[in-house]
Amino acid sequence: MDWNNAPKWNTWRETRGLLEAKMTSEGPPGVGTTIQTRWSTRPHLATSRIIEYEPGRKFAGEVTSPQMIKGTIESLTLETIEAKTKFSSVWELRFNSFARLLGTFQVGRFREFNEARVGNVKRILESEARA
Repeated sequence: MDWNNAPKWNTWRETRGLLEAKMTSEGPPGVGTTIQTRWSTRPHLATSRIIEYEPGRKFAGEVTSPQMIKGTIESLTLETIEAKTKFSSVWELRFNSFARLLGTFQVGRFREFNEARVGNVKRILESEARA
């Protein structure tokens, strides 16, 4: 997985989203690999650990920091169904401490963000298929 491409599809509302993603552990990506992300929204920095990885098919990462969303899991899956690619993006949100109070309000934002991401991936895959 090329983490440099992650900001291309992790955006919504034109200017919000992922600014940078980079591996912070040595070696090729796999279970246990750590990733640091920098976002345009708060919290600005987050660290995740890969908990599932099948190259070209599945990725799941668990947030290890910041504390307010620690334990949140993001799963991305690509499947081929009838010669088409299906992209799935699922979040298991965990809000800790003060974030629990705000969690109800954040769910809608995560849903909006996730819908935008799926649309971005679709657009990118279709444009690459035409090229």
